[in-house]
Amino acid sequence: MLLSRRRTLQGFAALGTAGLLARPALAQPRTLTVSTWGGVTEEGIKAYVQPEFERLTGAKLAYDIGGQGARYNKLMAQRANPPADVFFSTDEAVVAGQKAGILTTARRKNVPNIVDIEERVRTVKSGETDETIAGAPYTLIAYMLGYNPEKVKTPVTSWADLWRPEFQGKLAFTSPVHSQMPAFVIMAAEMAGGSAENVDPGFKKLAELKPAKLTVFWTDWAPLLKSGDVTLATEFDYYFETMRDQSYPIEYVIPKEKGIAVPEYVSVVKGTKNQELAEAFLNLMLDPKVQAGFAASTYSGTTNRKAELPESVRSRCACGARADQLRFFDPALFAARRPLWTERMNLEVVPSWQTR
Repeated sequence: MLLSRRRTLQGFAALGTAGLLARPALAQPRTLTVSTWGGVTEEGIKAYVQPEFERLTGAKLAYDIGGQGARYNKLMAQRANPPADVFFSTDEAVVAGQKAGILTTARRKNVPNIVDIEERVRTVKSGETDETIAGAPYTLIAYMLGYNPEKVKTPVTSWADLWRPEFQGKLAFTSPVHSQMPAFVIMAAEMAGGSAENVDPGFKKLAELKPAKLTVFWTDWAPLLKSGDVTLATEFDYYFETMRDQSYPIEYVIPKEKGIAVPEYVSVVKGTKNQELAEAFLNLMLDPKVQAGFAASTYSGTTNRKAELPESVRSRCACGARADQLRFFDPALFAARRPLWTERMNLEVVPSWQTR
C-alpha cells in the first residue's frame, strides 16, 4: 500500500503544476533550504512543490531533515547564520520561535493564497497584521485514540477510556515532551473538575494512569501493538492511517469530547537572505492543488477551502465533517505553559507511572 501511495504522489506530480501561481518568476539563482520532517512530508514537497517552485523562481530547493525539536534547537544554536530559510512545525513552535527570535513573519501581499485558508486553522495570532502573516497553515492533522480491535471488545469512545482498568499497563501514551502533552494536562484537569487555569487536578489524574510506553512517534509503540503488549494508544490520525496501510491491527476513534486539532505551519526563518523566495514557497504550500496532493499521499487534512478531494481521500483525513469534531487549542497558551508543565509532568507524574 505504501508503494501505491508513492505512485499516487508521483502521479500528481506528473500532472504538471503550471499555473499554480499567477505571479512573475523571481529570477534569482539561489537555493532555498527547507527545514522539515523526512518521509512523506519530504516526498510531498519534492513531488508537488519543488518542480513549480524551481520553474517559478529559477532557484533550487535543499533540505534539512529531522524531528521538529532537533531542527528547532538547530535554529536556536545557529541563529547568527541560520541553517534554513523556512521551517515546518506545529503552530505552538511558530509562537515560541517568534518569541525566541528565530522565526519571523511573511508579507501578506506575497502569499495571496492566504485569503482562501480556513480561519479556524489560523491559530497563530502573533505577527498577524494587515500587511503580514505569522506563517502558512498548510495542513490539519488530529490527535486521537487508537486500539486493537482483536483485543478490545468494549468500544472506545472517550478520552476517559484511558483510565479503564483493562488498559493499565497496556497503554501507549504521549511523552511529556510530545507536542500534545499540554492538551492532555488541560483535558485531564477538566475531567477532574479543574481547568486550563487550575491544572492541579489534571496532574493528579494523569498520575493515575499506567502507560506501558511513552511515545513521541508512532514507531515507538507500533511493535508493541502487534505483540499484544499495547492495546490502546494516543496518536495522530495520519499515522493511524499509515498503520492501517501496513496491516497493523488498529482502529481509531474521535473521542466524544472531540479530538485534538493540530494545524501544521511552514514559516520564515528570521535572518534568511531569501525572504521573497521563502514567501513564494509559503504561497505554494497553500495552493489547493498542492494540498490535494499532500492529502492523497499523507492523509493530512487540507486548509484551503478550494482544495478538491475525492471522498476516498476526504474520509481518511482531518477534512470536512471530521474537522468539525476537533478541538482547537490556543498555541500561545501551550508555548507559555509548556516549560512549567513539562517540569511538573517529570516531577509529579512520571515517577508515579514508574512505580505503579
